[in-house]
Amino acid sequence: MISVNLNTNNCLKDNNSEDSSSDSENETNVVKYNEEVLFNPFNTSNQEITNANVQELLSKYGIVTKPFNIELYKRAFIHKSYTKRPKLENSMANVIIANKPDNCLPLKTKSNERLEFIGDGVLELITKYYLYKRFPKADEGFMTEKKIALVKNEHIGKVALEMGLNKYYVISRHAEEKNIRNNLKKLGCLFEAFIGAIFLDFNRISINDEYGWFANVFNCGPGLQMAQIFVENVFEKHVDWTNLINNDDNYKNKLQVIIQKEFKITPDYVELKTPKMDDDDDNDKLYVMGLYICFGQNIHNAKIANAHNYEQLGSFKAIHELLEKQDKLLVFLTKAEHKIKKKAEQIACDQAIRLIEK
Repeated sequence: MISVNLNTNNCLKDNNSEDSSSDSENETNVVKYNEEVLFNPFNTSNQEITNANVQELLSKYGIVTKPFNIELYKRAFIHKSYTKRPKLENSMANVIIANKPDNCLPLKTKSNERLEFIGDGVLELITKYYLYKRFPKADEGFMTEKKIALVKNEHIGKVALEMGLNKYYVISRHAEEKNIRNNLKKLGCLFEAFIGAIFLDFNRISINDEYGWFANVFNCGPGLQMAQIFVENVFEKHVDWTNLINNDDNYKNKLQVIIQKEFKITPDYVELKTPKMDDDDDNDKLYVMGLYICFGQNIHNAKIANAHNYEQLGSFKAIHELLEKQDKLLVFLTKAEHKIKKKAEQIACDQAIRLIEK
């Protein structure tokens, strides 16, 4: 017997704190008029998800009961570029919001970021437990590697795209022009927010069980179990397990294993160049990450300019020979650039592995 308590006021008021990328997104939605700024984020391509859409998605992936709070699911699809800023903030900045066209959704007060936060943790736990069950003889290293591959943003973003979640993404006009609707990293965040919505929605259910476990022992409802049903069905339908098991594109992890096995230390990443987001030159908007092996000292105390170049040394043997003569040593492996810092690190690791395996 299940009794349901509905409450649409599920979240405290959010401060829509944004990172630097959101500021640049919002700035490109503005037109300066005299000393005032006209802000126009309205996007005719936005389509808000409905109760029927949510129910169809849930039932497709194993949840046969209806959603209880549609507002949670609607919020899961709100990108920060389509949110209101406080009236006082707009007034102080001389910002005027453009009139909303009749065929556009109104701006929202909250983005999906809080749902993404809780959904990320729920997805992590479900994925680990799923791998634990699916591979009963696998060691911790294998399961960690596959967990990373499963939940990384690009992978779950690809899954979200296959599921069609992108068509309900509520984003600004400029974000639409930048193709954020099909950006796998952003869709990965959207998927996490949707999981967060499932978790919170079904935690609102009051369960009358025979021994009163949910009333007297547990601190939440069955939201985790419902999210687990959904995620495991998504994995079964959308994950290419053969490819996932046979291929490992986590170059950071692979390089770390190589370096640890040889030298009993881990490689270091140094930000050689920080992107300048306000520069017109696209090359200045890239992170440049250097990859080093640092012996006998903290990388922050080492002189980068004095590093030995691995390409000139040519082998690990040459490094060992140098270490016989000196306690402190810094070896430069390679460097790479990308607009996303972690991507630059991955590219650098891939290059380093190729260099080492020559």
